[in-house]
Amino acid sequence: MNKRQKISLGILFILIVLFLVTKMRNNVEKRVIFFKADSTDVAAIEISNIKDTIRITKTLNAWRFAAPKEFPVSERQIKSFFEKALPAKASLLPISESEESFDTYHVSNSLGSWLKLYDKDDQILDVVILGKSSFPNTTPVRRPNENKVYQLEENLSYLITPKEELWREKTILQIEENNIKKISVIYTNNAYELTSTDSVWLYTDSKSSLNVDQYNEVLSSMLSALSKITVSNFINDNYLEYEQKLLSPDLEIGIELYNGSSSHMRIALDKNSKYVLQLNGNTKYLYSIYKNWIDKFTKEAMDFK
Repeated sequence: MNKRQKISLGILFILIVLFLVTKMRNNVEKRVIFFKADSTDVAAIEISNIKDTIRITKTLNAWRFAAPKEFPVSERQIKSFFEKALPAKASLLPISESEESFDTYHVSNSLGSWLKLYDKDDQILDVVILGKSSFPNTTPVRRPNENKVYQLEENLSYLITPKEELWREKTILQIEENNIKKISVIYTNNAYELTSTDSVWLYTDSKSSLNVDQYNEVLSSMLSALSKITVSNFINDNYLEYEQKLLSPDLEIGIELYNGSSSHMRIALDKNSKYVLQLNGNTKYLYSIYKNWIDKFTKEAMDFK
């Protein structure tokens, strides 16, 4: 082989190496949005694992749990789903192509969390199985009937889970402060009413009556608490366990509004500084709420001076 041939072969070898390196680099660096569904087409979301299943649907631009419960969905949770989950990217190169790795990455049919996306006609847009990663900012994922396991560049294990309490809206009542006409409170040490007038609030109990400045700190805290009542958790279909406590509650709050509507709450001590709350006599769905919310209402006349 002469010198010219050696040089030609050398150049050819270098070109082949450069081509392979470039191709490998492009494959490694190539990132694509993993989910096939367009966010504008998604009208129902179903998440399940071996124990639980939730299904939420979009009706008239509002997301709710599917029948029979039909709870409103947390706006924060659904926003996170569309902003973090659906746009999540993954490398074109799988992290595994072996079925033996399914248990390692928790993407087997029984260990993984299933996500199914539907359109308005209830046709499936995409189905994936999400697992758990040892890395905090990634999520292993695969599609059913495929052995390839990919790695999402986003931790979605906390988001795509069939836990009702994570998806259900925790704000159970919202009231405009200027629509509140009267607040009635009964608890162990006192029973009083606060009535709105043109310029001040009127406090009355069995012993005293006094005007309360609208900027009074205790009153302001109370009105703020009533304008958006957010609970810590839900108690479903378990009224009998709390019936006796709620028949003799630790706190009762009545709210009358200028529009003629009203709401009533019975609140009883549960455990560990948590209270159980019953809204408007509902015996099917109760709520958990913390003591610091209760403390805003267990007041006396001196607190409003």
